[in-house]
Amino acid sequence: MAPIPILQAATKKIAAEADLVVSVLRDKGSKRFSRALGLAGIFVGIAYVAFLMPAQSKMQRLDEQIAQAKIAYDYGTQYKTLHDSLSAAYARLPTITDRPQWLTSSVRALLDAGRLESDSFELPQETEHEGLIFQESTVTFSADFRSIFSFLLRAENARPMMHIRHLSITKSTNFDPDHPGMAQVTCVISTVIASKRY
Repeated sequence: MAPIPILQAATKKIAAEADLVVSVLRDKGSKRFSRALGLAGIFVGIAYVAFLMPAQSKMQRLDEQIAQAKIAYDYGTQYKTLHDSLSAAYARLPTITDRPQWLTSSVRALLDAGRLESDSFELPQETEHEGLIFQESTVTFSADFRSIFSFLLRAENARPMMHIRHLSITKSTNFDPDHPGMAQVTCVISTVIASKRY
């Protein structure tokens, strides 16, 4: 509670000093103090120009530099996020060094994992567009529905990535009592290889 009485006393003292100055100016007239008031105004102006203006302009420059640093930081963070996202996408694709044999050997591995044999297997066809190489291969095989489902699941979850672009399943008309529920599958499998990595 001690600071409040001290503050009240200081306020009263300042008010008393201001009243004294006003009463002296009223009694003696402002002409008598014009030189002192003029010099005081000049000193206040010099102090403002010499000390306050440079500090204000320096603060303004520092604020601009801080704003530019924040923008650069935001761009850096955005770049890092996009770069990490792009790197993760590249990690899911086959590399350019795997281009000649990757799709062929991967489809064969998918068939071997399910103990399936291909009836026909086309070599990959390629198209290139804006730094990306699109490979596509068609495979035909016969299997029961459980084996077909397992094959499709393995293909869609493969890493590096491959994609089933087209699938045709036709139930076999030749009933074989040793292999019931057989179907003929024609599957177009594709992948993307980045020839340029950014």
